[in-house]
Amino acid sequence: MHFKLYSVANIQYSKHMNKRILPLLMICAVLGALYFLVSQQSDLASSDEPVTLQINPPQIVMFGTQSCKYCQLARLFFEKHKLAYIEHDIETDDEQRKIFDLLGGRGTPLIIINKELLHGFDESLVRKAL
Repeated sequence: MHFKLYSVANIQYSKHMNKRILPLLMICAVLGALYFLVSQQSDLASSDEPVTLQINPPQIVMFGTQSCKYCQLARLFFEKHKLAYIEHDIETDDEQRKIFDLLGGRGTPLIIINKELLHGFDESLVRKAL
């Protein structure tokens, strides 16, 4: 009988602790997610340094997708520096997907700047190709 009361008391204590711990865990999870998002965005932001162009205007073609974070960063970079570019969405255009594959596309974005092929978005490599 004593054992049974101990078990019931233990279960009630456990439920009481869950009511206290669960909100704390939720707050920690939300704060952790916010920290991760802010740190990712600040690491990936493009610089304000003007670009130096080898060919004016440069010929820029990008193969990408709408959901690709690095494609979005490339778009922002090109728009920020007022660089005209042609974009092909490889998810909605089968012909452009075939061209992407023929060019050795391994992931998005695949960017061609003045006939130089860049896999992914790396601001320093894009600046160098310009």
